[in-house]
Amino acid sequence: MKTLILRVGLPVVAWTLILASTSYASPIFVTNFSFETLPVGGLPLDGCGAGCFYSEGPSIPGWTITGTYTGQFQPGPSAGNTAYFNSVPDGITVAYTDGGSISQTVAPLVQLGVTYTLQVDVGVRNDIGDPGTEALVINGNTYLATGTLPSPGGWSTFTATYTGLAADVGQPIAIQLASDSAQADWDNVLLSDSITDVPEPASIVLVGLAALALGAIGRRKRA
Repeated sequence: MKTLILRVGLPVVAWTLILASTSYASPIFVTNFSFETLPVGGLPLDGCGAGCFYSEGPSIPGWTITGTYTGQFQPGPSAGNTAYFNSVPDGITVAYTDGGSISQTVAPLVQLGVTYTLQVDVGVRNDIGDPGTEALVINGNTYLATGTLPSPGGWSTFTATYTGLAADVGQPIAIQLASDSAQADWDNVLLSDSITDVPEPASIVLVGLAALALGAIGRRKRA
């Protein structure tokens, strides 16, 4: 019986410890990631249908913009206006540009071997099919996001990844959304890294259970 307990118990404990040590990506703060924070004065232009408002510059809070026709856009799905999009991924506001760019440099600097993952919801209007480009820009190099284009009026998530190189250590990390032609639209810009130092509550419970199991096995062995 003692041998059976050891043969069965130790693998269970080992797997418990493995599960408890599983790491999760930690988020990096992106200012106004969902574009719901509006510029002073809100979105002043409304010639796009029921519940639809937009701005043409001069700013998107938290972001640096280029191009005359760059700003924030409330396409109006909540008001029944689906001329542009069937829905909005997060909130009621998205960002857009016609031939410009939207960029933001985040606080962390590149660390060696750390993987950075950018996820952006990309929209394709019912009347314009330009997904634009989404990228991480590090030390002068551009790492483009890839994904599956949504159907007109829909959204899909594009993803870019970059793992810190020795030549890039200490360099800033920038997010860049751009279009060189017709209107491109974005929402829900998320960035994370592969660093995690704080165990989740479930992991703490698993570690505790593993410790109890090891103690019980040790007592049985001595007996």
